[in-house]
Amino acid sequence: MTGRASFAESGPERSSLVAVRFPLDPGPMVDPFALAGSTGIVVHSRGRTLVGLGNALTIPLPSGLDSGTDIDRVARLLSSIGCADHLGPDEGAVDRHGPPGGGHAVVAFGALPFDRSAPASLAVPEVVYGVEQGGREWVTVVATDPSELPSSSCDLRSHLLAGRLLAGRLLAGQPPADHTRFVPGTTGRHGLPQQIRPLVSDDQFCGMVADAVDAIEQGELVKVVLARHVEVTMGEPIRVDELLRRWSRLEPDCTIFSLSTADGQFVGASPELLMERSGGQIHSRPLAGTTERFRGDRSGALPEELLESTKDSAEHRLVVDAIERSLRPLTATLQVPTRPDLVHLHNITHLGTSITGSLARTATGSIPSVLALVAALHPTPAVGGVPVASARAMIDRSEPESRGCYAGPVGYVDAAGDGTWVVGIRAMTVRERTARLSAGVGIVDGSEPTTELAEANLKFTAVFDALAPGVNFSTSDGTGPRAAVG
Repeated sequence: MTGRASFAESGPERSSLVAVRFPLDPGPMVDPFALAGSTGIVVHSRGRTLVGLGNALTIPLPSGLDSGTDIDRVARLLSSIGCADHLGPDEGAVDRHGPPGGGHAVVAFGALPFDRSAPASLAVPEVVYGVEQGGREWVTVVATDPSELPSSSCDLRSHLLAGRLLAGRLLAGQPPADHTRFVPGTTGRHGLPQQIRPLVSDDQFCGMVADAVDAIEQGELVKVVLARHVEVTMGEPIRVDELLRRWSRLEPDCTIFSLSTADGQFVGASPELLMERSGGQIHSRPLAGTTERFRGDRSGALPEELLESTKDSAEHRLVVDAIERSLRPLTATLQVPTRPDLVHLHNITHLGTSITGSLARTATGSIPSVLALVAALHPTPAVGGVPVASARAMIDRSEPESRGCYAGPVGYVDAAGDGTWVVGIRAMTVRERTARLSAGVGIVDGSEPTTELAEANLKFTAVFDALAPGVNFSTSDGTGPRAAVG
């Protein structure tokens, strides 16, 4: 593109950008992870995969999720981008809501900080590649000048496969910087870890948990989630595309994501759906309560025991009740199961509850966008605590490092206000050879420090298994390399 657009807090309500979307005819497979490379955007799930390349528009949220005015501006800016949509309203449900040319044609992505009031921003890519369950593929190109837009879908797939599909560079055929073309079979590991360095020692973390339990026993709060961070240094630069590909095989039921942040590439495999909106229908799937999926011989009944755990059930219900209280005033119908079910990951099982409903319309016929719903929910007690203010105060005085985007909302919103946002957990921030892994545990009455330490390490292992498969993870001390092939 010839330039990028950005709007400040007092900026205009409309964008001068233009866009076009074309369906892709059948052809060779496009590997979404290779297409995104090391710095592109990926949001991948069983139902839909979106890849974003380049940056056509940055939409600041100066007050994070605390400003309803800024959140409303996002929807207006997206819907003001004129889009020639050749996909057709009858080719998929994603286009049946919102104005013509809206829907998923123009999309803004974000990895927002855990601190809901911290400044944040959303990015509208120059190019979005989408593929949906069943194999339907499409491409949206956004530009400042209509002459930069492709005039037909001809050759779009070949440009994707060759890495030549950023607006303004399409006709010149120049590959975008840092693009990695997919070559079948290039999924090897990138060396072994040289160092695993916890930023808080095991003893210090146990002390944090003990202090939180004391505060709960004294009535200061009911629940708090405490997070811990570990820095892993690899022997050579981390290939984000390979990492995501391994992760998608390891956790096929999770949402795989990769987005650029000020701290590096924030990547993960989130099992927790914060909010999904499609037209007037919404879905949230909170998780709380954790155990190992298997015993050592993989024959035990640990997951079933989780359903009978009074402590874990109570912790889970705190989350469900908080989400229900937030959504009730916004919905015409809301279905909240009374009992959770089991959510199985490759090494962990959680308690989960699927909350579904339909949004209530205002007197003017409007409904909140998915981003407004995210603002109504974040942070849930699954990543913060109860009461919210007391839990946040405990987090601030207990955790020596900022969480950054860990446990914050990650996802996208489109021009119709639809979209999907997950909780940014089971995640790491990658910068060259270094990955910062994060994990959190929920502390309630009866929590034991050593048990919570073991749960945190179980969650670290879930992430580490994608980064360094076949390598044992340990935080037993804070000095020197201690990763061994297992």
